[in-house]
Amino acid sequence: MLFNTTGLLGMLYQLQLTPTAIDVLSVMVERQEPGGSVGMKQSEIDEVLGVGQASMSRAMALLVDRGLVLRSGNGRGHRYALNPAVAGYESQAELEKSMTEQLTVGGPPPIMVPGYGKRPPKPGKGGLHAVA
Repeated sequence: MLFNTTGLLGMLYQLQLTPTAIDVLSVMVERQEPGGSVGMKQSEIDEVLGVGQASMSRAMALLVDRGLVLRSGNGRGHRYALNPAVAGYESQAELEKSMTEQLTVGGPPPIMVPGYGKRPPKPGKGGLHAVA
């Protein structure tokens, strides 16, 4: 059993992820090593899900854009890890050690929650209306 710092599942709806991105994230969470390292290439995750290269690339780009997944390397040598704030750890002590280390370098990368697409309506002339 791995411990983690956030209730990731409770905030998924706020992140506006696609169903494929949620599936990719699920595979990564399931296959992660303690601390969040995911020893799988994008093509290996696609083999598990069978979504196709284009869908896989879009889903992974969305997860990276939101800050849930960290990508290192370049070209075909990308390595993936879960954001330390959502990664799993072997124990509470390991989780606390990792978070302390993250705080010494400015904290874990932020998780980007999209803003609303529309502004709230401006107040109208009519004031409040009762709803029956």
